[in-house]
Parts: sequence; structure tokens; C-alpha cells
Amino acid sequence: MSREDERAASRARRQADQVDTTDTVAASVGSERRGRVTPPQYLREVRGELRKVAWPSRREVVSYTITVLVVTAVLTLIVWGMDWVLRNAALEFL
Repeated sequence: MSREDERAASRARRQADQVDTTDTVAASVGSERRGRVTPPQYLREVRGELRKVAWPSRREVVSYTITVLVVTAVLTLIVWGMDWVLRNAALEFL
């Protein structure tokens, strides 16, 4: 088999796999559609999903909060400074 034949066969397999995957996804979406669940069932599912979440530690939350506050303060000062400079420059030329 030449390289071109191998590439063509590989391409054909990938296209066939994509078609099979598309059919499988479409079938699974149709099978997952169901009526509304009761509120207790919904809450059980929500609780189950929340157990899967990788929650940050207290130390990480404090660190992220301090970072956000510092960055916000710095950007506020930069915007205030630019506003002050431009306002004074505009008043000079008027």
C-alpha cells in the first residue's frame, strides 16, 4: 500500500468514526430527553453535582479576594489618574 492509499484509508476511517459519533450523540440526546423531574429529585441531582465541584480552600479564597481588591484599586487609580491628566489638559487648551 502506498502512502497515499494509507492516508486515504485513514481519512475514510476518521470520517466514518465522525458519522458514527454524530449518530450516537443524536441518539443519546433523544434518549436523555425526559419530562420534568420533581423538586426533591432536582435538589438531589443538584446536590450530587455540587459534590463533584473542586471547592477552593479558605486560604485560596482569601488570596483570590485580596488579589481582586488590589487589582481593582490599582486600576481605579490608573483610570482616575488618566481622567485627571486629560481633564487638566483639556482645561489648559480651552
